[in-house]
Amino acid sequence: MNEELKERLGQQELISEISRSFISSDNTQMLVNKAIAKLGNYFNVSSVAIYCLDDQNKDTDLTYHWSADQSSKDCNSEDIKTPDRIKLNVHELIKTCFPERLYDNSTLPVISCVDTAASKTSSFCRFVDDNVSAFICAPLYVEGKLWGVLIIEQCKTPREWTDNQKSFIAVAASTIAGAIMLDTYNTKLKNAVTELTAASKAKSEFLSNMSHEMRTPMNAIINMTAIAKKTHDVKRKNYALDKIGDASTHLLGVINDILDMSKIEAKKFELVPVEFNFEKTINKAVNVVNFRVTEKHQKLTVQIDKNIPKIMIGDDQRISQVITNLLGNAVKFTPEKGSINLNTQFLGEENGVCTIKISVTDTGIGISKEHQTHLFQSFHQAESSTSRKYGGTGLGLSISKSFVEMMGGKIWVESENNKGSAFSFTMQTRRSQKNDQQQDISINEEKKQIKPVPAIEDYSEFRILLVEDMEINREIVLMLLESTKINIDCAENGLLAVEMFIDEPYRYNIIFMDIHMPGMDGYEATRRIRMYEDKIRQNPLRLKDNPNPDLTNDSMEFAKQVEDSTSFTYGETRSNNWNPHRRIPIIAMTANVFKEDIEHCLKAGMDDHLGKPLDLEIIMEKLNFYLK
Repeated sequence: MNEELKERLGQQELISEISRSFISSDNTQMLVNKAIAKLGNYFNVSSVAIYCLDDQNKDTDLTYHWSADQSSKDCNSEDIKTPDRIKLNVHELIKTCFPERLYDNSTLPVISCVDTAASKTSSFCRFVDDNVSAFICAPLYVEGKLWGVLIIEQCKTPREWTDNQKSFIAVAASTIAGAIMLDTYNTKLKNAVTELTAASKAKSEFLSNMSHEMRTPMNAIINMTAIAKKTHDVKRKNYALDKIGDASTHLLGVINDILDMSKIEAKKFELVPVEFNFEKTINKAVNVVNFRVTEKHQKLTVQIDKNIPKIMIGDDQRISQVITNLLGNAVKFTPEKGSINLNTQFLGEENGVCTIKISVTDTGIGISKEHQTHLFQSFHQAESSTSRKYGGTGLGLSISKSFVEMMGGKIWVESENNKGSAFSFTMQTRRSQKNDQQQDISINEEKKQIKPVPAIEDYSEFRILLVEDMEINREIVLMLLESTKINIDCAENGLLAVEMFIDEPYRYNIIFMDIHMPGMDGYEATRRIRMYEDKIRQNPLRLKDNPNPDLTNDSMEFAKQVEDSTSFTYGETRSNNWNPHRRIPIIAMTANVFKEDIEHCLKAGMDDHLGKPLDLEIIMEKLNFYLK
């Protein structure tokens, strides 16, 4: 009993010593090497090894090792060389003998072998080839998951292991696993700090670039506006207005990039697949950059693989956006009289899904290998000096990468400094069920078959209810539509709009409805207008004495008041050309332009959507459609 007590006291002292050593700030590799050296000397064994699991290759890595023939000074080394021994794979041993996870209050399992040569267990017999005659093996659990094993090895001669020794090895294994876990946490923390620091630096540079990208066009807009106001020369005024238009378009592009990236990072971006003409989509992207190509006297060639189906199903808007981005970069970074090539290739088809490769190559400035790795990351550009010289948000390629991956493809670059670049991406689209021959119509012919809609018409017989709280926005619509002679009444908020409609519901032919307004927003105003229409539609009569219900109540109360307080009598309506069964078109007019924003408008009872900033051509399309 005295010997057993002495042994236990020695083990406790050793564990305490090992535990205290792990509190040190020294390198974990060195601390674990010291710990297993102490275990080896205490047990007077040939070697001590720690193996880490490699589940992917169904193998193990010899992570830490100590042997009796190593000098004591080696134990203080950070890098102890592993012995010239056969690489022992103990993956099967670990997986078959120990559970995958260790739960709280679970006893740590330990296995041992007295004589590997005499053992009938196949995984034990493998130790013979490594000259290990006896061993004790205890698992190492890191964060509750099986990480590897600690093996105490006796070479050349068999050896009996006492229960006390097995229990002690279990405790030692837990202590060492704790040190490895702490090292894992520290490594993760360091990596996280490094990543956060890099991300913070990238975002700081990005914000700096954004400030430059937004202030530059704003400077042009503000100062060219001042020039246009002061000058009486028509040519100079038109020049200033052209520059204002260019700067405004650039600023809108910057804003769209930021909104797209924010949507992607929030994982709320969805593709909208539609039937589209592939060649037309390519031409749409080419047309965007054609002006700059001509301006820089560059040569742009386009090659379309004839095997690509003419009509496909996919998000043509995002496909065009990716191609436009790649072409725009090629034009920007290619000097005057340089060459740019857009090539499309049909890679194959399986179950109606086509794989297509699109490449944009140029003879531009190229990109170094170092900077290529960051190109497709958010908030990164090739280098700050490049962004200052050529401009750009640094988001285009990151956005393109997200779109391409959503389409089941990948994007990459091949480039060298001063030797041009080749950006390529693949995507998957579905073949349309429509007959290709029926759709085989050439274009910018298709254009001949469509009768152009006049940009300006005489709408003097129609009246709009414009609901908009911002005075400047009301002025813009009034001035844009001035030439159409259409009559426009304005409401400064949703509540006033509902009152004006209820007072004279036959007066208006169409409503342009802003969304975000004080008091009552556009959604609620639309719902109330639709409820009032429904009540009128139930009985094609006029309202007697115009009861004008309390519009400040919520929708249910408002509907109840319309039901209870409104009396109907037969008679003539106030206007002979008013049809009580009609549904007045309500078009949202808002800067909320994402898919879910449009769906929200439609669910509220609106018929269509106009995105801000407003486009006169699109406004005219809506008027032509709904008024005719």
